[in-house]
Amino acid sequence: MTDHLACGRPTEPLLEQVAEGRATELDEHQSGCPHCRAALAEFDRLWAPVRAVEADRPQAPPAVIEAALRTVRGVSSEPEYGRISTPQGHTRVAARVVVALARHLAAQVPGVEVALGRLAASEHEAGGEVVPDVAAGVAGGSTAVQITLAARYGQDLQALGERIRGAVSRGVREATGLEPVDVTVVVDDVFP
Repeated sequence: MTDHLACGRPTEPLLEQVAEGRATELDEHQSGCPHCRAALAEFDRLWAPVRAVEADRPQAPPAVIEAALRTVRGVSSEPEYGRISTPQGHTRVAARVVVALARHLAAQVPGVEVALGRLAASEHEAGGEVVPDVAAGVAGGSTAVQITLAARYGQDLQALGERIRGAVSRGVREATGLEPVDVTVVVDDVFP
């Protein structure tokens, strides 16, 4: 079992952050890291039974806490894969699948012009068209996606961001079963 996310961050401090009720208090790295945001959201969701018991003010039984910790720690055993469990079995979805799907979905949104970001321009091209730069983090049944792109000049960028978030969230959820807990759109430039 690995104790680190794909970005290299150890999972134990993230577990403590969730257990202390600070899942939404992101440090600088977490704010820009889809792996950390996905893990925090998943750990927070998995920690919910403990919070529910604590809300009634009784002390959570050690067995409940230990069971929740085992489940939460198990999420980080495959940092490059999301996992959807059903009574019939499990489906593992690689983060690169979420990246490819989100890239395709974002490129289909009217107003998305070209992608910018960490990849070289030649690596952005897919079949002659330029596609958005995307990063994704997965943890358990949660995923966080960050898309860097350039928009067509004159667009309402806030509305464009909402359309991209909606298209990516719906598409990723429908295609993979993972829950997109965070879709960040970075508009890096505009083109006429």
